[in-house]
Amino acid sequence: MTAKTFRTARSALLGGAMLFLSAAPAFGQDAAAPPPSDDGWEGDIIVTAQRRSERLIDTPQSVTSLSGDELARRGARQFTDFADTVPGLQFTTQGAGSAQISMRGVTTGADIGPTVGIYVDDVPYGSSSSFANGVRRALDVGLFDIDRVEVLRGPQGTLYGASSMGGVLKYVTRAPSLADFGGSLRAGIATTNGGAMSYSASGTLNAPIARNRIAIQGTGYYSRVGGYTDNVATGERNVDTGDIYGGRVDLLAKPTETLSIRLTGFAQDIRRDGGSYADIALDGTPIAGALDQVHPLDEPFRSRFRLVSGSVTNDFGGATLSSVTSYQTARTFAATDGSAVYAPLLQLFFGIPAQAVAVNEVARTRKFTEEVHLASGANSRLEWLIGGFYTHESSLLQQIGDTFDANGAAIPVNIVTARIRSTYEEYAAFGDLTYHFNDRFDVSGGLRYARNSQRFEQDASGLLVTGGPPRASHEDVVTYLANARYRFSPHVTAYARFATGYRPGGPNYLVLDPVTGQPAAPDTYKSDTLASYELGLRAETPDRSFGVDLSAYFIDWKDIQLLTAVAGVTTYLNAGGAHIKGLELTLTARPSHALTLTGAFAYNDGYVTDANAGLGAADGERLPNTPHFTAAINADYRVARSPLHPSIGATLRYVSDRTVSFDANASLPQYRLPDYASVDLRAGITAGPVDVQLYVRNLFDVRGQLSAQTVLSAFGGPAQVTILQPRTFGLELSTRF
Repeated sequence: MTAKTFRTARSALLGGAMLFLSAAPAFGQDAAAPPPSDDGWEGDIIVTAQRRSERLIDTPQSVTSLSGDELARRGARQFTDFADTVPGLQFTTQGAGSAQISMRGVTTGADIGPTVGIYVDDVPYGSSSSFANGVRRALDVGLFDIDRVEVLRGPQGTLYGASSMGGVLKYVTRAPSLADFGGSLRAGIATTNGGAMSYSASGTLNAPIARNRIAIQGTGYYSRVGGYTDNVATGERNVDTGDIYGGRVDLLAKPTETLSIRLTGFAQDIRRDGGSYADIALDGTPIAGALDQVHPLDEPFRSRFRLVSGSVTNDFGGATLSSVTSYQTARTFAATDGSAVYAPLLQLFFGIPAQAVAVNEVARTRKFTEEVHLASGANSRLEWLIGGFYTHESSLLQQIGDTFDANGAAIPVNIVTARIRSTYEEYAAFGDLTYHFNDRFDVSGGLRYARNSQRFEQDASGLLVTGGPPRASHEDVVTYLANARYRFSPHVTAYARFATGYRPGGPNYLVLDPVTGQPAAPDTYKSDTLASYELGLRAETPDRSFGVDLSAYFIDWKDIQLLTAVAGVTTYLNAGGAHIKGLELTLTARPSHALTLTGAFAYNDGYVTDANAGLGAADGERLPNTPHFTAAINADYRVARSPLHPSIGATLRYVSDRTVSFDANASLPQYRLPDYASVDLRAGITAGPVDVQLYVRNLFDVRGQLSAQTVLSAFGGPAQVTILQPRTFGLELSTRF
């Protein structure tokens, strides 16, 4: 090997190793739909996408609302149980608590920061910076006693701020009832083909303390998620088995007719024995079995989330003042087996007889937020909303590498010991105006100004990393939107929408050129931004027997943030742009009071607009993780007038092929996920006070590939491919009192 070839190989190997540290765990990475009535019809679906309660059919943007009852009928317990039925929603995952979410293809595969905002009610979740690895730790709320899930597609920068450039995923919890004492109980059990048993239990109790004035509600839940992947190297079966458990306590007070106060405490823990993936070669051949992993070390995962929030709303008659205050802590521990990357690196370049290497990561974020907004009444010609937002976040990301020899004994070598401390502070002011020219036509405009300040300390040592002095950054960002809406009738609405969004930039890692000793990367990287152009139509027949929801969009994404290697060390850069165009269509048909048919379809075509060396992307190359076409078709038959309320239903899902990286990306090699289709069945009956639900997921037991990571593949290792849960039979019992 020549000296030049050696330097090139070493740079590529170290660069890819650093990408592994930042892209796998990450050093340096950072109003409800009413229940069906007795005749089987549902009332208007109410959403709060624009921070006001309004009918979904009137909302001038692309929104999907999934009610808690609908999620329960489908046996949904976590995010992945419903995500692939929502048009335009994409994700990668290796189990509960380890997911990266994107919408409408706004992703480069291994994102350095979130592009989708996640909310619990009106509280934003997680870190806004890139230094706490929050992009791969999307909040996976246990779907027990959830009022609804709202999916807001397209940039939401004006009302929802930073990191909502792709959209917002909003979990809306069920508020206490001031009038009635009651509750619910639910228990379920399921068995997966070739895997472990799953079971769950939850309970909710609502108690008015002073009727029509004060009420308290408590919810607790536990879910055992049976695994179905085995590690043949260690002999451990069902390594992706996990537990999700938590609860909420909710106090609602209405001391006057105009004043409402709500205090909420929410806690959730996730524990997994390992990751949910199979080891598959880049050509699609399993390394062992189709559901098997092959690595020498365990990969446990732990997540702990705590949130307290208080909201106060007062209706002054002509305007309503709302304040939401919150404090949250999120902590995760993840162990990753990096043997395929680091063992050959240590052997080749340092002469260390390593056979196994673990990277142990702890990430912690503490976040305070305050938002106040004042909104006019809904029946005036000029509607307005003004508000302010503040957040202060402190985060810690710690990684330690452990090295072992062929006998499993620890080797006393420091390959990485890193502590990244960071703070993020943001002030924002926002507002929008809606002018009603008449009862049919109105236009809206919105504006948000935000200023953020960030600081981080790069305290690191080891063979593969280096420390650096504290760095800071300041940034001012303006986002805006414009809507035009025309109501042809109370049942037909058309809209045009222009909106912008952004993801915060920040200070960068210190990277020195090994030849000159001078900085080889900029001190800061800036926000990436996008502009979205959308046309939409929502319509339904007056009797709601047929409905259509159609949207078409074009997205212009600029200054893309990317993770790359400069002089063999990970850093952040801005480079290039992308265009995304697509269509989303949802059809609903109710040919009778008993039968409901829905179809949700999405087409997406996203591509880079010029060659991007940092991504390894050619001009016009497709953006990763996003299928060109998806479809989810549901059929439900329910005899509401029968005392037994019998029901049957089915769901067909189809996802076309996807890529997970770019063709010339040496550190994250390309892997192609094939298309797949799956069928779910369900049936239900009411036996006295108890509702009985039976379901079958993945009826034909297909091995659909949901997502993949290829951080190990640059060094001859396999792709880590998450496989669709095999055929699963489940039974659930529930009751309300």
